[in-house]
Amino acid sequence: MAKHSSFPPVYDDPAEQATEKLRLTLPLINKHKAAATPVNYAVWYEYVSGENLALTNAIDNLLGKNQPITAAISQALYEKYVLMEMPKRLETTNTGLKLVVDNTLDNITEVESTTNQCLSGFSNSQIALEECEDINDLKGLLSGILDDTNKMSQTSSALKNNLKEYAQEISRLKQELSAVKEFAKSDALTGLLNRGAFNDELLNACNSDNTETALLLFDIDHFKNINDSFGHLLGDKVIQYFAGLLKTNTPEGCIAARYGGEEMAMILIQQSESEAFKLAEKIRLSFASSRLKRRGRDDTIGQITVSVGISMIKPNDAPADIIERADNALYQAKESGRNQVIIN
Repeated sequence: MAKHSSFPPVYDDPAEQATEKLRLTLPLINKHKAAATPVNYAVWYEYVSGENLALTNAIDNLLGKNQPITAAISQALYEKYVLMEMPKRLETTNTGLKLVVDNTLDNITEVESTTNQCLSGFSNSQIALEECEDINDLKGLLSGILDDTNKMSQTSSALKNNLKEYAQEISRLKQELSAVKEFAKSDALTGLLNRGAFNDELLNACNSDNTETALLLFDIDHFKNINDSFGHLLGDKVIQYFAGLLKTNTPEGCIAARYGGEEMAMILIQQSESEAFKLAEKIRLSFASSRLKRRGRDDTIGQITVSVGISMIKPNDAPADIIERADNALYQAKESGRNQVIIN
């Protein structure tokens, strides 16, 4: 599946799951008489995965109205929900930057033209002054020189004002580019880093000289039962609530990410194994003691717990190595009854 809000999208389903989703995807493509293009395949692949809820809801809404998923609609769905409208935002920003550059060049060209005209006028005035013998002619020449001087001053002032406006526009566009960059790294549902950004951070951690770095993998227990019993909207609320716990408890200089679905991750920089365990226990206990309620209801949905796997980065570790150890620890926590922290 594609990890939420990753740009470009990251797909890392195991071969068996990917094959099963292929089996489910192709009939949908054929049913809607669509070509088996990468765009159409990505849209229906994410639909059968069930992880991209915004895309799923959009398609279900169209199907509920008996509206065919045409090639144009599929492309729009792909750009909005798979690529998260990033191409459109980047195009808008690039267009803005091009407009600023073009306008600046036009203004500079205009100033250059005016300056050349004035310099030519000054040159002619100099020649005329050397030959001038009449006071009235002198007054006329001086008046022309003043006019050219004022014209140059006005042109320079206009350029200065325009450059000031362009500088402000460039600053705004830089902020937009920065926002686009941050958006590409963030998970839309939780606000945590997405899987793509997590991969980059973990690689940096493996390549750094920090002697103590821990990877924590969290998996909400029996999450499928929550979705089946209370619906995906409440399931999203549970994920958001747990993500909030991670944000609150993530130490400065460390990162928290949505690893995929109901799985979260935390990279603790310069934290010992005992410190990592203590933090994981704090988060686990806090989550287990929470009592979430459905909107408009006084009763809770019952206790929700989380299992945690921890591994410390070892010398010469690649990201896959520490992920495998932490994932094995998480699996042990699940197999041992869930709602516990295991270190591997």
